[in-house]
Amino acid sequence: MLEAVAFAVAIAALAASAAMAARIRQLAARLEAAERALAERPNRADALEGSRPALPESRPLEGLRVALAISQDHDHAPFVTLLKEQLFGEDVTDVSVLGPGESAALLAYWPESGGPDLLIDGQILCNSYAEIYYEADLTCRTPSQALCTIVERPPHGDRPVNLAHDLIARIKNELEKLVGRDERRRAIRELRGE
Repeated sequence: MLEAVAFAVAIAALAASAAMAARIRQLAARLEAAERALAERPNRADALEGSRPALPESRPLEGLRVALAISQDHDHAPFVTLLKEQLFGEDVTDVSVLGPGESAALLAYWPESGGPDLLIDGQILCNSYAEIYYEADLTCRTPSQALCTIVERPPHGDRPVNLAHDLIARIKNELEKLVGRDERRRAIRELRGE
């Protein structure tokens, strides 16, 4: 009797396996047909991409000279090094690091001195850790105005790379706003005949 039950279970398992194999063959055939149909049909996105001119990437920091006057309670000032690398990644022409005395002198005589295009100054408190900061007070300035300010005190600290990304994003955003305003003003003056 036990042998008959085992034989019946084995036959049922073989039948189920055969049914699953047939179903898998059907699905494979459908998938193959769908792949062939997709390969034969031209891709609409590719056709549209060729007809549309690509917009140039906006790089508002390209070609600018930047001075950094950031004090940090760390022997090697890792945030300044990190920010410098990211600014060069944005194609700035020159990044110079200023001491506190040089920064004050630049602020006093900046418009007349022909110094850098942007000055980023402020303080970073990191308690001598390179991979975390606890307070940041940074300002980015042009010779005529402050572009943006970041004052952060994350409760459990944050990574300096996040601060650098945020600062560069804000600077780029403010520069694009300035350029847009200047272009609108110039267009209005041209329309008025000035």
